[in-house]
This record gives sequence, structure tokens and C-alpha cells, in this order.
Amino acid sequence: MNHLPLLIRREFWEHRSFFIAPAVVAAILILIITFGHPQFRHASLDLVGNPEFESKRYAILTLLLTGVAVPYLISMGFLTLFYLLDSLYADRKDRSVLFWKSLPVSDRETVISKLVVAAVALPLMTFGAVLATNLLFGLIGSLRLSGTVEHVWSMVWEPRLWFAAHALILYSMATMTLWYLPILGWLLLVSAWARRAVILWAVLPILALMLLEYGFLQTFHVAHMLRDRFGGWFHLALNTNAAERAADVDGSRIPMTGRLIDSIDPGTFFSSPGLWIGLIVAAGFIWAAILLRRRRSET
Repeated sequence: MNHLPLLIRREFWEHRSFFIAPAVVAAILILIITFGHPQFRHASLDLVGNPEFESKRYAILTLLLTGVAVPYLISMGFLTLFYLLDSLYADRKDRSVLFWKSLPVSDRETVISKLVVAAVALPLMTFGAVLATNLLFGLIGSLRLSGTVEHVWSMVWEPRLWFAAHALILYSMATMTLWYLPILGWLLLVSAWARRAVILWAVLPILALMLLEYGFLQTFHVAHMLRDRFGGWFHLALNTNAAERAADVDGSRIPMTGRLIDSIDPGTFFSSPGLWIGLIVAAGFIWAAILLRRRRSET
């Protein structure tokens, strides 16, 4: 019997923060767009009166639609960090691991369920929250522009742009998750191993490696590897050299690709050795976390 769906539901029953965090971000964004600075609230109307607005519309709408994802992604990052560090450690700390081990559920299924929540369920929830927020902002923008702009639909609800922007967000989240799988696996391993101070055990071994490398070899290979692991996905998955179009808004230039599809570069990303080496390392961390889960029943 496949217990994975039930185990995933269990994680959502036990972690209300999965719903609270995006709700808080959405509330803050809605407050900003609704009760923000007057100059910000009336910016759309000012731009409509600008004779060059049509040439700027694509870049502005693209920035608005994709920019909403940034606070959600930051929130998801912190939520995933603390969830994974606590996921296997908390069961041993409160002794509930003994109850779960008495059920016909394997340790492999338990660990995999927590990884699926962090790598699949949370990103999908985050994308849903981004899409819902953009739809709400589009509705607010339509109400503000109604009676002022003749073609509100083409101004706010251009279907191709909406599809391209959200496809880019979903693609970016998928590639980012694949690239970060070694980090997710490491957090699971630490959660299965540490007896206390989980956050410190997640960070201290890496810092120790960096210090030892510098002390004996005077090099920074570990630091560079970490830098590439945290930020390397961006230049591999996205074509930052795509043809750009710049829009001038109040004297500031907004660079934006002429077509969002030009920004997607899956060939370079999936042919990168760093991706596949990272997936192998992630598999090793997850396998080690499963073994530790079988052997440890308490902190």
C-alpha cells in the first residue's frame, strides 16, 4: 500500500505555517498596493497619460507580474529551511517517532514524504499564491483604470503576457528546486542526525571546512562551490543575454527581454554537470537520512 499521500497530508495537518506564511505575504502586498504612498497608488494613471506608455507597457507589466513572486519565494525559502531542519528532529524530540514506527509505514516513505512536501508541494502552493495575487492585483488595476482607459483588457489582461510571465515563474521555481536538492538533502540529513542545536549543525561543518581549507591550502574552493550552488542556477536556467528592450519610466531605465520565452534556457541548465552532480549528492544525503531514521528513535 502506498502511504505517501497520507504522509504528505499529515505534514499539512501538523504545519499550519504552510498556509499562514503565504497568507501573511499576500496581506502585506495587498496593503501596499491598496494603501501605499499616493504617488505609488496613482502611478498607473500617470503612465496612461504618457504618450510613450505603449512602448513601456510590456516591460512594466512583466516587472509587476514577475516581481510579485519575489516576496513569496523569500518566504518559501525560510519556511523550507526551518521545516526540513525540524522535520525528522522533532519526531525524536517529542518521542512521536515511536508511534510512527509502530505503524506500517517505512522510514523511506517518511523521509521521502518530507522531501516531496519541501520540493514539490510548497513550490506549487507558492506558485498558486503568486497567481492568485496577480489576479487580484489585475482586478484592482482594472477597477482603477475603468472610466479612464478605453481598452482596459489590453492594458492589464493581455493573455499572452500573463501566460508567458507565469510560465517563466513556474519554470524558474522548478529549476531552482532541482538545483537546490543537495541543500534540501543536507538539511534532512542534519535533522535526522543532530541531537540538539540543529541549525548550528547545519552550518558549523561547512564553516569548519572553509576554515580548514583556507588554513592549510589558502584557497576558497568550498566557498566558491557554495556560491555556485546558491546562485548558479540563475545563469544556467535563464538566458540573461537575451535581446533586451529598455523602458524609461520617470527617467529610470527598465531593461526587459523583448519576449519572455527568450529568457528560458533549459538546454544549458539540464546539460550542466553541476546539476547532475548535485542530484547525485542529494541522493546520497537522502539515503543517509533514511538510514539514520531507522537507527535513531530519540534525541
